[in-house]
Amino acid sequence: MTDKRDEYVVRLSGVDVGTHKYTMVCDKAFFELTGLNEIEDGSIKVLIEMEKSATMLSFQLHFKGEITVICDRCLDFLTLPLDFTDFLVVNLVSQIDESFENDDNIWQLHEKAYELDLTHFLYETIELALPTQLIHSEENNCNPEMLQKLAEFAPKEEQQATETDPRWDALKNLKI
Repeated sequence: MTDKRDEYVVRLSGVDVGTHKYTMVCDKAFFELTGLNEIEDGSIKVLIEMEKSATMLSFQLHFKGEITVICDRCLDFLTLPLDFTDFLVVNLVSQIDESFENDDNIWQLHEKAYELDLTHFLYETIELALPTQLIHSEENNCNPEMLQKLAEFAPKEEQQATETDPRWDALKNLKI
């Protein structure tokens, strides 16, 4: 029985210099594997083109599919399409420089390493591709009961205009 994580590992030993292509699918099991709960479900096909040289690996990754997250406004499920590209450069070094910190897209790996686990990189890349606010495109797609509750508890415009913090009022008297 193989570990699900093995599906996201690229074997390096025995791979010739040149271009190699891989396909990986990030599905519900993948998102559960990461242990992070931001993404509920999804199916994203990742097409990977790896250019291997004696001292470097260069990855071009194309992500295409959709994911399911929780809407920030109504807390219902929201399906978002994703279609984007990213890259990763891995320098193969004889000795890892302890002062070097792996960047988002530039890593160091020992030249004798026989595999590269892309699980965390794939998850972070998908996570960073998400919009800042995860909401339905139109309010009428949101849960109407939740929108009604939000409207009930929203501050009234009159209250917002008349109620100010006295500390800010004191600052208005300062002249610059």
